[in-house]
Amino acid sequence: MISLPTSIEGITEETKKAFNAFDLQKKFEQATLAVSCSDLSSIQAIKCTDIPSACNGRDMEGAFTLDWRADPFASMSDLTLLVYDGSGNGAVPYYVHTLLLVHGGRKSGFVVEQLKLQNNGKRSDYKIELYLPPLAAKHIPAFLDHVYGKELKITTSNAPPLRYLANRFDLRDLYKSISTKFIPTDLEIGTAPMYCALADQLKDFELRDKAIKIMAERMDKLNINSVKHLRPVLMRSLVQWEKLECSSEELSEKVALWLRLRTELEQARDEALIGGNKAGDESRNASASSTRKDDDEDITDEDFYWLTHVQYMPKIAPSEALFFLKFGSQYPQVMSELGSGSLKSRCLAALSGKSAVDKLAAHLENKDVTPFEMYESLDSASKVELLEASLVGAKKMLTKKDEASKQQVVNEKDTKRSDEIMYKTNHESSSSSSPADKIMKVVVMGCGVQPANGIYIYKESGIDKKTSSSTIVYEKEAVWNQKRVTFVLYPTTSGQYYSQHKLGVRQRNSKKPQTLYNSPTVMGLSGVIPELAWEVEGDMEGIHPPPQFVGKIEQPPAKSLSKSLNSV
Repeated sequence: MISLPTSIEGITEETKKAFNAFDLQKKFEQATLAVSCSDLSSIQAIKCTDIPSACNGRDMEGAFTLDWRADPFASMSDLTLLVYDGSGNGAVPYYVHTLLLVHGGRKSGFVVEQLKLQNNGKRSDYKIELYLPPLAAKHIPAFLDHVYGKELKITTSNAPPLRYLANRFDLRDLYKSISTKFIPTDLEIGTAPMYCALADQLKDFELRDKAIKIMAERMDKLNINSVKHLRPVLMRSLVQWEKLECSSEELSEKVALWLRLRTELEQARDEALIGGNKAGDESRNASASSTRKDDDEDITDEDFYWLTHVQYMPKIAPSEALFFLKFGSQYPQVMSELGSGSLKSRCLAALSGKSAVDKLAAHLENKDVTPFEMYESLDSASKVELLEASLVGAKKMLTKKDEASKQQVVNEKDTKRSDEIMYKTNHESSSSSSPADKIMKVVVMGCGVQPANGIYIYKESGIDKKTSSSTIVYEKEAVWNQKRVTFVLYPTTSGQYYSQHKLGVRQRNSKKPQTLYNSPTVMGLSGVIPELAWEVEGDMEGIHPPPQFVGKIEQPPAKSLSKSLNSV
């Protein structure tokens, strides 16, 4: 029997409650259809006490908050995510709510599309299977917390997997926030190794290559200990990067250190596997899963070949040459190559230098005083090859020393003869009468070509067609490489308002000088000669350093000087 209110006041009060409940129920239904990110908290703040019909059988105290971590029946979960991580242990279920994943402000476009494909099933039967990399599966809880409204703290270690999940679930705001805001400011030489390793696990090739690029362009500053966990194929990509910033010998040192660190890691991993096999079944399975050895983690002949390729490592550091010979014995296919570009030839060439030969000679002379374990660990054939290379290297050093001694004698003769010519020319120019008030001269000091140092005499060389003015040059007669030459200091124009001076040498049978050194470019007249900051022309060798000082010398002519002396 239905009980009705007995008074008009009672009827009115019950009517108000009914309408209030209806109004809140309508608001709740509207919230499930369209909610922006800023409204997400409003969904979680709806109180059960305000909607009795929606909270039947529940705790009527406080707010009703959706929580994927709660009991699926108590939280009215209507969607199950089954996550597989490839471990073989089956799927991990996550009991979630379509209210947030389909209609919320952080809704998933992926889930929306999946549910459209299941529109014939009952809402309580919605299930979505996901096959994820282990690293991404590990961060599903943090990802769902973000979807359910919690604040997400992004770090270097979780940015790659969360970026992966945001892309997989089609959460565009989260993906954009990580990819365009956090990673560009966080990715640098110190964090690049971690980004590279994590992105590789997730097969995020775009992020992986960005990290490799940063490491390659600052390879000379890279701490190799931070990349010891990189797979060999990634280390190869780093060494083979087009714009690798690292000298050949320094690269050989870094690769040798990486090979040592990888060897230590493999030994520790093998010991862990052996220990797991001796333990019980349960502990053995846990150990095997945590220390599982993948085939692509071993350094193959191909990996070793490209890590030490002559194109990227033409010179081996003498300090690491013996290590490469010893370590390379594991890869006979690489070490059996012939030719000057082979790894063995490059190592032997590095060991034929003075410091290496001296070290080996000291060891062979007295093994107790100067031990050399790396040499003693070599096989007999390698020792013979090393001794032969050292003998050839010693002969080359003696030959080079003799040639340098002979060249030194020639240079000293050239310098002495050039000084004599300079003194004679300077005396003649000072003694001759000149219509000019002053005789202009230039002194060049500190350049690598010794005969080019000294005093240059002013000489007018005609009219410059561009400026319609006379071109002032300075010349110095000298002897260089046992030949009579003329060193010339002359101006050139660089653009409309700039000028530059060059110091060159002109052979006796040539009119055009060969440039040796360049001055900095200056604004102003060509008569202004920069005194400092000169540079060697192009890639010329054997003429370093450039002039350390170039400056004008002005003195009165001999006639004026004699008059002034007589007056005194």
